[in-house]
Amino acid sequence: MNENTTAAVAVSESVSEYHIGHTIYRVRTVFNAAFRESLSDILARLITEDCEKLLGETGQEPVQQAV
Repeated sequence: MNENTTAAVAVSESVSEYHIGHTIYRVRTVFNAAFRESLSDILARLITEDCEKLLGETGQEPVQQAV
């Protein structure tokens, strides 16, 4: 069987390693202090965009959508 485990290891303050199966991903976090959008704004925008894509794929009209 194919066992797929995930583990995250902090390498430094801005770099993390993610071990997924037999692959290691290094992720560097970068913040731009001049950027005016907060983390909450970014998450809300991404969730809204995903919902719009999902609802657009189903072909439902906004009035018929369940909340």
